Amino acid sequence: MATGVKFDIDSLRTLQTLADTGSVQATADHLHLSKSAVSWKLKRLQERTGCTLVRREGRGLRLTDDGHELLTYGRQIIGAHDAAVRRFTPIDTGGTVRVGATEGASVTPLLDTVAPWFRRHSADVDLKISLEQPATLDEWLADGRIDLAVTIALEPDITPEDVVLDRDDLVWAHSPGVDFFASPPLPLVTWGPRCFFGTVASRLLTDAGTNYKVSYELPTIAAVQTALINGAGIALLNRMVIEETDLATTGTPELPVAPRVAYVLRRHPETIGNPLHDLVADQIQTSFRPHY
Repeated sequence: MATGVKFDIDSLRTLQTLADTGSVQATADHLHLSKSAVSWKLKRLQERTGCTLVRREGRGLRLTDDGHELLTYGRQIIGAHDAAVRRFTPIDTGGTVRVGATEGASVTPLLDTVAPWFRRHSADVDLKISLEQPATLDEWLADGRIDLAVTIALEPDITPEDVVLDRDDLVWAHSPGVDFFASPPLPLVTWGPRCFFGTVASRLLTDAGTNYKVSYELPTIAAVQTALINGAGIALLNRMVIEETDLATTGTPELPVAPRVAYVLRRHPETIGNPLHDLVADQIQTSFRPHY
């Protein structure tokens, strides 16, 4: 690659759009450019890199290996650029943004980082945060009761529209030294009938043929942890929730292997492109420190 090469955002955005659409005409339409302007921007990128970035394939254009490599950097540059523009462009930030979250690791960054940031920089934004189970958050998002949701999902359930914020392991948590299999059925501790973890645990135990019963349906993480520490039963939890507790997480042959989960940001379609909602989404993404 040429020494001292410099890239401009517009040309990188053209390459990105071409990769997404596969067509010069579609790229031109999306970016509100002429076809000749698209071709010129691609040519300028190739001249600056000294590499062939695109090749004709049928009636369209496809990226070469060098093109894909540049695109990897380009997406990061464009994302950082657009986030900075949203952050520092004066906008009418007055308004309400309704964010739903699950208790625990999902809501902690909102309370520790996002809400204080808006109090310091955009005090006229009314940021409303509500806690609920993932199933309820999805319903609220679908009917427009919330604008964004920071929720948890099994990895196979992640959609193309989801923004993955972090990933975690699910573990069987219980008090050390208690043999729950000595006197079946296995006592299961959950957050209630719509509990994400309880639903997954019930399915895993049922599929494994394990004799169990839901012994406790408790309202908060703190209550679940207290019940587990006191030997009331066993629960399926994400590992980050039980860090710095005295709970055991060692699996046994009797317990099925638990899947991994992801913390994801989901948005109501009508919020996409709204400067205020985009700003909140950016702050949520930067507030998470991925463990994966």
